[in-house]
Amino acid sequence: MKSTSGRCIVVAFISPREGAFDQVKEILESVIPAVHEEPGCEFYALHEDTTGRLVFIEAWDSRALWINHTGLSAVATITERTEGLLASEPDVVEMYGLPVGGVRGVLPSVARR
Repeated sequence: MKSTSGRCIVVAFISPREGAFDQVKEILESVIPAVHEEPGCEFYALHEDTTGRLVFIEAWDSRALWINHTGLSAVATITERTEGLLASEPDVVEMYGLPVGGVRGVLPSVARR
């Protein structure tokens, strides 16, 4: 397994229960501004996939900073406020780049303010 000491990319798949999509989306959207201010957050972007899941795509400066994020209020808010609204537990995938092909083989960094 690749070292976890570098930039940490996370994809979190969230499956709202039938009829709860808008409510879950609103909950997730509500935490985004706070997460953007967390130490090490390069990006934290919400998407919808073609199956109706909500998907966070995230980049953190390090695994330690991502793990720190999981213990902060945004994740607690999501967990508490989505109770009973999800079809299944979120599926969270942690990964680290294997750059091939120069700059096109790496997720680009985002300039911070």
